[in-house]
Amino acid sequence: MKKRKFLKFLFSATSLIFFSTFPSFSKSHKVKFKGKKKSSKKGKKKREYFINNIYPNLKIDSPQHQKLEGFVQPNTISLEIYKMAGILPGPPVSEDTKIQKKRGMFKTGLKAKFYNNKKLVVCDDCWAIDYSYKRDGRPAYHKGRDLPMKFDEPVLAMANGTVVGLFENLMSRKGVEVVLRHTPQQSGTKYYIYTQYTHFNKWPLDLKIGQKIKVGDILGPNGNSGKKGKKVRRPALHFAAFYSKSPSWSFFRGGFLVKDGYWMDPISFYRNEEPFDNKSVKKLKSKEKSPIIGYKTKSGKILPEGAKKVWPFAYDGV
Repeated sequence: MKKRKFLKFLFSATSLIFFSTFPSFSKSHKVKFKGKKKSSKKGKKKREYFINNIYPNLKIDSPQHQKLEGFVQPNTISLEIYKMAGILPGPPVSEDTKIQKKRGMFKTGLKAKFYNNKKLVVCDDCWAIDYSYKRDGRPAYHKGRDLPMKFDEPVLAMANGTVVGLFENLMSRKGVEVVLRHTPQQSGTKYYIYTQYTHFNKWPLDLKIGQKIKVGDILGPNGNSGKKGKKVRRPALHFAAFYSKSPSWSFFRGGFLVKDGYWMDPISFYRNEEPFDNKSVKKLKSKEKSPIIGYKTKSGKILPEGAKKVWPFAYDGV
């Protein structure tokens, strides 16, 4: 009996010491859970308030934008496109990623192959990868390609176009951002295509809304701008592309909106023939999945000669 009582006392005392030594273990998880739940509810209210009260009357008073071809007010763009772009107020939800996938946010199997088999930086974080681990477990995809490159390396325009978006994005992961609009004549397709470049290391850039840009023109210096918690982002260019048969476009805060727009695998931008929709591109034979990509050399030469599209960083070689 004495031995049994002693063992019982020993177990109780050991348990007491363990839980009193680590009191925050169970508490921290409860607090975290409650915090996440509160954040989710708050985010849902933000989203609902925007949809019901702000969106119906949302207008932008900007003479610079209003005189450009295709600009429309943001309340004329469907809410599905806001969800596609991931710019509704509040944290992202699974409905957003379902719409993004429906509108082309998935891997296609395309690979970058450069003219004359040259080697240029391709990506470290690539197109349409699952990004939920970087978004506190919330549903998310990586909406472009990240090209790691040193600070202040010139970022180049991928094709002739017009500057339609310039955003500082102080409270966004994107940081300093440029959006170019490429007409069907400029892109060599039947679509209006938009290319997006983010994380520049300078603000303001030496660009203006409505400015005409030529293929290979310098847009600004590469960097790592954009809010990312306490972590320091490596310098890299994030670039993306989206397309539409409609000429209409708009924006809300730091988010670009393309009427009836679809995500384009950034490598698909360099294809010269149909199809361009990711569902059909994914079904292409493997030999059709490596379009030849042109580039600009450090000396300023565009190869192949006469190329209408180039990689966003120059080739550092002969």
